[in-house]
Amino acid sequence: MRHLLTLFFLYLFFIQSIQSQELEEKIDSILKIIKTTSVDTVKARSYLQLSELTMYNDQKMTLEYIEKADAIYQKSPNQNGIAKLFAQKANYFYRLGEIDSARINLVNSVSTSLKIGDTLQAAIIRHNVGILDNYQGNLESASQVMDENIQVFKKYDDSLHLANAYLIKGTIALASGFNKIGLTESYNGLKIHRKLKDDLRIGESLFQIGLIHQNTSDHAKAIEILKESISYFEKAASLQLTAQALNYISFSQIEMENFKEAETNLEESLSISEKLDYTANVARVYQNLGKLELGRKNYNEAIAFLTKAYDLWVKINVPNNEAEVLLNIGRSHSSENRVRKSLDFFDRSIERAIYAQNNETLEAAYFEKSLALEKLGEYEESLTSFKQNKIINDSIFSIEYSKATQELKTIYDTEKKEQQIAQQSTEIALLEERNKVSSLQKWLLGSGLGLSLLVFGFGFYGIQQKMKRNKLEREKVAAELAFKKKELTTQALHLAKKNETLENLKQKAKELKEKEASNNGYQQLITSINFDLQNDNNWENFARYFEEVHKDFNSNVAKKYPEVTPNELRLIALLKMNLSSKEIANILNISMPGIKKARQRLRKKMNLSTGDSLENAVLSI
Repeated sequence: MRHLLTLFFLYLFFIQSIQSQELEEKIDSILKIIKTTSVDTVKARSYLQLSELTMYNDQKMTLEYIEKADAIYQKSPNQNGIAKLFAQKANYFYRLGEIDSARINLVNSVSTSLKIGDTLQAAIIRHNVGILDNYQGNLESASQVMDENIQVFKKYDDSLHLANAYLIKGTIALASGFNKIGLTESYNGLKIHRKLKDDLRIGESLFQIGLIHQNTSDHAKAIEILKESISYFEKAASLQLTAQALNYISFSQIEMENFKEAETNLEESLSISEKLDYTANVARVYQNLGKLELGRKNYNEAIAFLTKAYDLWVKINVPNNEAEVLLNIGRSHSSENRVRKSLDFFDRSIERAIYAQNNETLEAAYFEKSLALEKLGEYEESLTSFKQNKIINDSIFSIEYSKATQELKTIYDTEKKEQQIAQQSTEIALLEERNKVSSLQKWLLGSGLGLSLLVFGFGFYGIQQKMKRNKLEREKVAAELAFKKKELTTQALHLAKKNETLENLKQKAKELKEKEASNNGYQQLITSINFDLQNDNNWENFARYFEEVHKDFNSNVAKKYPEVTPNELRLIALLKMNLSSKEIANILNISMPGIKKARQRLRKKMNLSTGDSLENAVLSI
């Protein structure tokens, strides 16, 4: 996702590319102002304008103009100008790749803006602090910055910056492995960009959403959304982003084995990228072409493309991609029975994957190496590589489970916070209404109005206020119920995910048990997992949440269908929540065929005909 960060930073200071002739005219015009004015603040501001104009073509002059502005502000301090000076210094250091210096100057710019009470300007600059934090992997700090900014942008009704903050929140969520949150935040940004009719940023939002679907292997949806993003990039005349989107579309098409369509898109992406001298995308095209030919089993052609990709990735120093390319070159050699040669590429892939901390590629490289060694009859070495593969696989699985659990917790905490805010707003409104009644009572009593008028007034006004209070209290109850429903869904999904994880761990333990001579440890692990899978405490927690949301549901089912067993009552409760069969199977710890049989038995007990819907019958209870 880091290629998106560069795009966001280009937006950072609202600098547009300027044709050389126009640029010279602007520079000459500003230099004349500097020569003719005696006002220091005007001179300093003009030097900052010159630094903006030269930022992309003459960084030496940029630095000179920044230093001249700095010297003036030291002699004649102007806090507003100093805030802009720090921001411009940050932009300059970012262009040099000196990220830490850029961040320090951005923080100084934020601090100066807050001193003069310019909260909005401080938030706009702080937005870029968040971008840099995200770029450097400081995800928690980046997320806090965006959360703080979102409140400011909402307060000042700054839709453009608000949408961009949501989009960065989506990027941060993706980097954290939180695809659901990433999707929600990205759609929040897209909604605002659509209202603003900003073609480029609509395209960027769609592009990010497409990549999220690609990350979750929903390739058909990814292709659909990425194609839509291209239509907006074309409106905005952004060839670079069009080339990127075509490349990512082809990746999903290769995964779906639509090789012909993928090849057409890759050829178009390559043509655009070469014209733009867009090296990273050219490398990515060659990498995808290699993967495409690997899928077609044209192994020598695959090696030729992958070698081109590898040379480019080495040139621009992207070890993550180097590791992936080396892995696929090794696979190609192994498929052509050049097994000994493939081992060299697998070892090189392992080395680069370790350096890049790319566990997915590392796991695959150890697995391919174990297969290659097995072909050569080197069984002991093959088993060693296979064990390494399993260790990394279990680590990845553990990390994914941890991320999924953390994501559910984050969603839960966010919704809880939103519900608390909504509840506080309702309570404040109730207090305000009560305060109005109290104030009116005092005024009427003090004015000496007649008793009949007082009674009439209070009667009529009291009815109105009671209706308002009842409405507010109903809203409060509705908000609490809505929150409990979300809480219940979160609990159910967490339970399903936990059981699915434990079941997978049990299967892996069984596989390892079959391979090892001593299996006592594995049997203990399997027994422990079985105990946790059958632990009724998890269900009791869920049942408590369920009963709070669906009052008397279980007793109503028991009255209507007295033959229903406790296990069937659990199934009915989960159907009431509209969960999928797979989620229900995970929660109840039974197989999909087992779910099918359970549904059939339940249908008979509920006297449902073939045309009746079990779900509709349950929802009507």
